[in-house]
Amino acid sequence: MIASENIAIRTVRRQDLPLLYALSQDFSNAGEFMPVSLVSESEFYDTFDQNGFWQDSCGRLVIEDNQHNIVGEIGSFKTAHYMNGREVYYRIFAGHRQKGYAKKALCLFTQFFFESTHFNRLQAVTVCENVVSSAILKKQGFVYEGTLRQGRWFKGNLVDLEMYSLLREEWKRIDSKL
Repeated sequence: MIASENIAIRTVRRQDLPLLYALSQDFSNAGEFMPVSLVSESEFYDTFDQNGFWQDSCGRLVIEDNQHNIVGEIGSFKTAHYMNGREVYYRIFAGHRQKGYAKKALCLFTQFFFESTHFNRLQAVTVCENVVSSAILKKQGFVYEGTLRQGRWFKGNLVDLEMYSLLREEWKRIDSKL
């Protein structure tokens, strides 16, 4: 578990699975900008049984508040075989948004990522209209790199995406100021 004053991020536990599966399949809970997809319950549980949703600096972690309630998830995945880094994503569940959890979880995850891996780059992509997520990334030191034109099929339309990244040397400068 990686904790700060009000939140923690940790690996998924078996007892989390029913709640996480229900939340991942609840399209009304996805938020305005989170893409949704269906995953069978058996595939969901099988993936957990294979690797606990965490392997090779990739996977899913839960975000907990100080009462140990699961309020969201954060994770990373490999984007391209030639990329020296990972892409981070985060999602705060309905009823827990606008409380600073995403910002705090991203800060914890970024520190964990750069302190525990050899990777040089952590990137994030957001739908262009998601100004809240863009602001969170910028406040954490992520640099806007450009627009991926019509980069994702989202809610029946092709949408543009904004690409942000944080390099290890940039994180070191930011981290030393904290």
